[in-house]
Amino acid sequence: MRTILWDLDGTIADTEALHFHAWQAALHVDSIEYEHATFLADFGRNNREILTDLLGDAATPALIQEISRRKERLFRNALPTFTVPPLPGVIHWLDELQNAGVRQVVSSSGTMANITATIAKLDVGDYFMALMSGYKLPRGKPHPALFLNSAAAVGVTPADCIVIEDSVAGVEAARRAGMASVAVGAVAAKPVLAQLLADVPGQPCLPVGSLLDLTWTHLDALWQAAHAVEGFWPSATYEGPFLNAATG
Repeated sequence: MRTILWDLDGTIADTEALHFHAWQAALHVDSIEYEHATFLADFGRNNREILTDLLGDAATPALIQEISRRKERLFRNALPTFTVPPLPGVIHWLDELQNAGVRQVVSSSGTMANITATIAKLDVGDYFMALMSGYKLPRGKPHPALFLNSAAAVGVTPADCIVIEDSVAGVEAARRAGMASVAVGAVAAKPVLAQLLADVPGQPCLPVGSLLDLTWTHLDALWQAAHAVEGFWPSATYEGPFLNAATG
């Protein structure tokens, strides 16, 4: 059964400014500076891993939990006052996929409270068969657990799934899960994405600057590639926009 696993923040919803605001406010309490460049590099990872790196030797489970809970509470408190629009092409594709009978799942590193609050704000909840959070998993993206759990939740195989992501960590998680992916937004043009695809074998990845550039032809090709006999993109028989470095 064809399935789309949607990342949420930066893929469905434009929450970048809100998340950065929440992180800065949460860390300011402990006099920790948080630069925007660091925030962008961390996007897609879970809080535990972000804070472990950020706090260094000062990191303790109790402090990580305290700051993490504070940040997510600040995010939800500010959500009603922020403008959080769906990103370009999102509503079109939610409609298209639903009308075509494709199963859709939100697969986000955020807390379930944040996921449900954001989905409710956008009023898009009825498009999804499941909402899946990786917040409490032992390892976040690029570990594939969240995507594998998402596939299992709706009774499909990895080959049935296409992941739509805006982060390098998310694309890597998709490849490690055995799933094709669409890399959307600024990440599509970043050299680090091309390097990842050269280093991590897996199913094909289609980079697009916007979901407005995505077509049914692209999605059909990704699903067909995932079900190829060898499991990887048959690059010898196709010349198109996909980035693929699978070596078998």
